[in-house]
Amino acid sequence: MIGGAGRPYEPFCGEDPRRYLLRGEPAGRRDETVLSDDREEEREGENPGIFCRTCAHRISSDNDRIAVNGSHTHTFFNPAGLVFELGCFRRAPGCLVSSEASNQFTWFAGYSWRPAFCARCAGHLGWRFEKVDHAFFSLILANLKNG
Repeated sequence: MIGGAGRPYEPFCGEDPRRYLLRGEPAGRRDETVLSDDREEEREGENPGIFCRTCAHRISSDNDRIAVNGSHTHTFFNPAGLVFELGCFRRAPGCLVSSEASNQFTWFAGYSWRPAFCARCAGHLGWRFEKVDHAFFSLILANLKNG
């Protein structure tokens, strides 16, 4: 069974999927400077945010939009035939990442992926793609809204 936004996995019967959510480390290059929490909050307040469409939780910011394979947006389908329009982001601190990384049916060659959910409402927002030296979030644009 596929959930409303095309979740790529199904929790065990009766299991709450939020039970297995883990906070993912910020995606990005290892040589990027990580700002302190105070400075990060200031920076997020200065630029427009990207929010969960369901609960309005801040997920990322306009400054975190990136191009992957030459484009910020991509359209892909999963093995069940569900089509997703995705936007790529360097970081998504408002997401929680779950499960073990998988390289099955990856949309970005050389990357494995893990599902990403809203940290507030646990709605499926996309995936975190990762390899040894780089990671990024590819989020479902229909599940997000600009602030």
